[in-house]
Amino acid sequence: MHIARIMAKDGHKQKDIAEKLGVCDRMVRKYLKEDFGTRLRKSKRSVLEPFHLFINDLLEDDPYINLVPVYERLQRRGYTGEMTILRDYVRKVRKRITTKAVLRYETEPGLQAQVDWKECGRWNIGGELIKLYAFVMVLGYSRKPFVLFTTNMKISTVLKAHLLAFAWYEAVPREILYDNMKTAWLYVSGRWTVHPKLLRLASACGFTPRRCRIRRPQTKGKVERFIGYLGHNFLPRVAGSEPTTIDDLNEAVTAWLGEVDERQIGGLRTTRRERFAEEKPSMLPWVSEAAPDVRHAEDLVVSREGMITWQTNRYSVPADFIGETVTLKINTVSSEADIVHEGTVIRSMTIHPSRSHCMDRREEDTRSLRQRWERESTPKTTSVSELASDTETELLNRLFATRVEIRHPAAYDEIVEHSA
Repeated sequence: MHIARIMAKDGHKQKDIAEKLGVCDRMVRKYLKEDFGTRLRKSKRSVLEPFHLFINDLLEDDPYINLVPVYERLQRRGYTGEMTILRDYVRKVRKRITTKAVLRYETEPGLQAQVDWKECGRWNIGGELIKLYAFVMVLGYSRKPFVLFTTNMKISTVLKAHLLAFAWYEAVPREILYDNMKTAWLYVSGRWTVHPKLLRLASACGFTPRRCRIRRPQTKGKVERFIGYLGHNFLPRVAGSEPTTIDDLNEAVTAWLGEVDERQIGGLRTTRRERFAEEKPSMLPWVSEAAPDVRHAEDLVVSREGMITWQTNRYSVPADFIGETVTLKINTVSSEADIVHEGTVIRSMTIHPSRSHCMDRREEDTRSLRQRWERESTPKTTSVSELASDTETELLNRLFATRVEIRHPAAYDEIVEHSA
């Protein structure tokens, strides 16, 4: 190209330049265009590019993660490339991560815990595919974790998970850090405020809710790193197993957490169990009696059949409460519930799954309903003296409102005489 342009400046014709260079005239014309060679070539998109973010997240959690299971997971997600492409990319990212300066943020013993959720996808729970979530709390100083698997992220579940975590630690951190999860913070009138129910729990237990800085996930990095570890260490162990229950998963993760507590923390050369022994004396005492009732509460009216309805399922109560308003209080973690009337528990039961259309009627409630029906269906006998004191209109109303009874004819003679 440069030779062609030099020859052109010296006055050579395109045909002569083409003969000299051994190319065609059309190629010479391209060489002589001003913009030829200045446009950038389109780079070929790597087949691994759509998976870069996924790989980066794994490497942030563990820069030296085994690439064989990573490669298998990528294939399940649709990756069609070879292992060599993956290794080359990981080598570059790993170098960037391991050479990046990091300032370790340490908290005082007992000062802070960090909370977050992990969405675990759909799991075979009791023979049915159900979305599964993991509530995770990690103490800032000792890194001691608490994990609870649930089937929802409702506010009542969040609060109950806090109480179970405090019972697990047998202590309460002085403050707990959250992101912008709606069950912790509400954006009202241009400012963030603590969810009222979370604030009530914090007041009762003594901790202070804190919100992490926007777009600064490293301020909540301890819990996020552990969530990544939970995802690629514990969950693959139990994934694809036989149909299980939430209780089975929580028992399994509790045993796994015991193993985690005995492992040394990277860079600290001490275990979580040892660090927690140092941290616990600085935490607030856990007083279970002071914990508020965090169950989901719903006011319902008892039907004429002595039933309440909740999420397509019906539950019986004693017939004495027909027409009354009762409160259904549900533990959204265990599905245990109480039906309460004016502060008194009138029935305890386990809530059926939503949309099951179950009728849960107890025998004693059926008996009480029949007894009430028979009592209210039995006619009230009216004496002749009572009839004699009525006006004609009242008498007719009483006669038509009363069930027909067999009486002695003399009773009707008295009624006729009185009417006359």
